[in-house]
Order: sequence, then structure tokens, then C-alpha cells
Amino acid sequence: MEVWRRLSVGVRAAVRASTSPPARVAAPRLARTCTTLPTTAYDDRDPAPLFFDTNVQDILKRVTGRNYNKIFRRRFDENKLKPPKYEFLTEGQLNEQMEEARKKAEALLQMPPVVRQREAIQEVVSRDPALTGLDTCRYVFTDISYGISDRKRFILVRDLDGTLRQASWEERDRMNQIYNPRNGRKLLPYKVFEEKNLKNVLEREEYEFVLDLACAQYEPDDPDYQRVTGQVYEALEARRCYQVLHSTRHYGPLCFYLVWNRKIDNMLTTLIQEEMLSEGADIVCLYHILHPQCKSAGHPVDASQPLQTIKAYMEQDSLQRAKLQLAIQSYMEIVEQRQQHREEVQAAHGL
Repeated sequence: MEVWRRLSVGVRAAVRASTSPPARVAAPRLARTCTTLPTTAYDDRDPAPLFFDTNVQDILKRVTGRNYNKIFRRRFDENKLKPPKYEFLTEGQLNEQMEEARKKAEALLQMPPVVRQREAIQEVVSRDPALTGLDTCRYVFTDISYGISDRKRFILVRDLDGTLRQASWEERDRMNQIYNPRNGRKLLPYKVFEEKNLKNVLEREEYEFVLDLACAQYEPDDPDYQRVTGQVYEALEARRCYQVLHSTRHYGPLCFYLVWNRKIDNMLTTLIQEEMLSEGADIVCLYHILHPQCKSAGHPVDASQPLQTIKAYMEQDSLQRAKLQLAIQSYMEIVEQRQQHREEVQAAHGL
């Protein structure tokens, strides 16, 4: 009987434990995560006023170039290819088609904006300690009204300790993507943006692919966007393969980045070797605008003599003067050899 009495007591205790409501356990408050990766791309100054300056935009558009074969090349994306269409056109109709193609090229070459990194949102609306432990999850309140931009949309978060605050940038991005999804953007960033994966992709020289994906996933002032684009630009600078982005919408921001950080010597050397002196002179002019205190800024710029503009920069502000000087000497020797060959050909033909 004693054994049966103990068993019955144990069964009643087990039933009581299984039917009683679980004890509320206060969940630990989740720290608000805000990516504040330090960036050395644009230091503490705001590059936006200079980037959107009319003269700067004109220079960046000129150096970007207009290789229509590259601009309208076949892209390996999910869009279906349109079959070619052949038509007989008059000269006026042909000019209209060329103008339409030019406008499409301008739209495809629209540069991503260069702005300062955004600051963390730390605005607290109210504190209600009485709500502490009310629930085990946070509540997000999102205004989904039409006609409001994602930047100005009202989004609040109720924390576990009763604090009502403005949503962080990461929370805002997730809520906006849920209620107003954008093509190419995911709730969780692409794995390619992780450090180890990004390094492997850059080693395969998939620069434009990474930059296009970053533009789709992040806002221009997102710290992760500036981290990814900065690494791509640095990889291009290390390998000196700038022409990969030529005639793309990313070439202008690349030039702006290099000029802002005073890293134009390798680019100038490459442009001289490829005999693109006018673009090299434009890069030097952009350097004068972004760094008006430089020594060569007072040198008069003559569009008809781009080599003189580059020489002035080389002699007064270059960090790799010997390399630039050697490139200029090689270019001048090639020009002299061509001139000599031309004169010999003319003499042989009695001209």
C-alpha cells in the first residue's frame, strides 16, 4: 500500500506540472545591431556636395566614355533577349533612332550617388517600465500608407523593457522590404558580400557583378555598401584593370574614389600608356576640384595640351613621380617614332 500511495502522489505531481502554465521567463533584451563599420573611403567630410557639382558630373561623364557595344552588350541575367529587328530608315528616322539610343545609354550610365555614411538612429520616443516582461518578443509598428518614401516612413519598435524607439536602419530596411519589396533586394544580404566570399569573387575579377548587386541590395549611405564598393575599388587599383568598368555606370564613382583618396598615379600611368591623354587631364582637373589646396591647382589648364596638365601634376603633387615620368617619356618616344615613320613614308612617295 505504501508503494501505491507513493506512485499516486508522483502521478498527481506530474499531471499538475504538465497542466500548469509555464513560468514566464524574461527574455534577454536584444541589443540593437547597427552596422558601423569604419570606412576610410571618404573620412569625415561629406562627398555629396562635390560629387553632385555640375563640373564634377561633367568630368565624370566624359571620362566614363560611350562605347555603345559595351553599353548594349548581352547581359547574363533573367531578362529575355529580344530578337533583332531590321528596318529600312530614312536619314531623319535614323537620326531619331540614334537619339533614342543615346538617351537609353545615358540611363544605363546613370552613376550611383556618392554620399556620406549614415549615422545610427538612437531616438527614444518613450520609456514605459510597466511593460517590462509583458511579452518575449519585440513589436514593430510600420506605417504602410501609400505615397510615403521609405526614408520618411514612420517605423517604431517596442523593446522588451517597454522602451518605444525609432527603428534602426537595419530594422527599417527589413520592414520596407517586407511591405514595399524592391527587385533584386533580399531580406538577408547576399552571401557574396561576406568577407571570404567577396575575396573569392574579386579574385575572379567579377567587379561589375558585385557592384551591380551592391546597388540592388544596399542604399548608397549604408556602411556595408561603402565597405563592399571600397573593397572592389581597391582591388581594381591593385590590379590596375580600370578599363573593366569603362563605359559602365561604376567608372565615374571609381574615379571619384581614387581622386578623393589621392590614388590617381596608377590610373594616370595606365591612361598615358593607352594614349588617353584627354581623360588623364580630366582626372587631374577633378583632382584640383576635390583638393584645391594642392600645388598644381594653380597651373592653367589648356584642353588642347592635356600632356602639360598631367606633367604639372607629376612635378608638383604626384606620389609616384618616377613611374609617371617614365610613362610620359615612353609616350613621347612613340609619338616621335610615328612622326619619323610618317615622314619617311611621305618622302618615299615623293610627297
